[in-house]
Order: sequence, then C-alpha cells, then structure tokens
Amino acid sequence: MNASDLISSSIISLHPNDDGERAIELMEELRVNHLPVVRNNFYLGIISENDVLNWDNSSEIIQEHLEELNAPSVNESQHLFDIIEELEKFSLSTIPVLNKQKQYLGSITNRKLLYTIAKSTAIKSKGSVIVLQMKQNDYSMSEISRIVESNNAKILSSYMTSIPTMQNIEITLKLNIINVLPIIKDFERFDYTVIASYKRDKNNDDDLLDRYESLMRFLNP
Repeated sequence: MNASDLISSSIISLHPNDDGERAIELMEELRVNHLPVVRNNFYLGIISENDVLNWDNSSEIIQEHLEELNAPSVNESQHLFDIIEELEKFSLSTIPVLNKQKQYLGSITNRKLLYTIAKSTAIKSKGSVIVLQMKQNDYSMSEISRIVESNNAKILSSYMTSIPTMQNIEITLKLNIINVLPIIKDFERFDYTVIASYKRDKNNDDDLLDRYESLMRFLNP
C-alpha cells in the first residue's frame, strides 16, 4: 500500500497568508497537531500548534515564519512502512504527500494510518499474535520462523519495537493459526520470553471490533 492510497480527504492545507489563529482553529477542528502550508499546489512546510504558541502574537501570518518550519514529506509511491517511519521520526500527526514534481497531493493522518493497518491485519485475518522480548544480539528471524513453521504455522506479518531503556527488542508476530500454545511452549523451550499472546476467531470477532472502536473513540475524542 502506497502513500497515494492513504491520503485523508478531511485534511485542509494552510496558506502562507493565514494567521496563527486560523491555524490553531483548523487544527482543533480537524483534531490534529500539524497542518501543511501550501501555495499554488507547492508544499512549503508543516506548522504545529506549538509553533504558533511560541510566536509573539498568534495574529501574525505564517509567511513571517516560513523559514522556521520543517518540511517533512513522503512521495506518493512510498510504502506504508516508510510513512510510519517518517511520522515517528518527526512525531507528526499528519504527513504531506508529494508527487514527482514536488506538488502537494494531500496529507496522511496517523489516525488514517492506524485505521488502515487495523483493517488490513487485526480485523480481516483470523489467527493469533505472539509478542516476544529478547536482547538485540539474540534476535534471529530465521530461528523464530523455524520454530513457528515446525508447528505447521506461518508468520503472516512481523513487527519489531526497540526498548532503549532495557536494550531489548519486542517482536510482534501475526500467525495464521488460533491455537499457539505448542508454539509458545517451543519458544520458551528455546529460552525466548513470551510476554503476550492474543487470538482472533469467530467467537471473539465482536469483542475485537468493540476494542477497535474504543481505540478509535480514544483517538477521536
């Protein structure tokens, strides 16, 4: 899935002649902390609520502060994982999408991204999730795959999260089977720490959807 597929139609761009009050007003209305600044379809930078609050006067126009703005963006053809990386790198609630000519096409919100990921993985595919924790030096995806496949299961997707304070990593595995107890026992036999596991089958679809809707309400108060 590419950036052009994830553009949110609700995000409105700001013009350099807009003032800080207009920027804050739009951010509150759209429930984001960042908005792109665009002139004649060309992206000039992204402005945050904190940027405006640091101005001497919120009635000042954005044009006066253009040089202070960062201009992170993704290309229309960039993959989902690149978008996640950029959002995390700059701690953004929205990321602008540009075409090859550097023209502004629209923006992706972190809410839209989360919704898309949830629909494409947790909501649609039955199976289970196992979360492992280990030292970075102990990580071997080939060994993890071997343990899973020796139990006649497949890894549908995996995601790594760093824990800098512990110098550990967490590996989240989405598997294609419901009963993962034998796999968990094998992981433990090979000294892996299993910190969590979840399953989704026809008996808990409603519960999963309820949890997902609760998460959406939390993100959209």
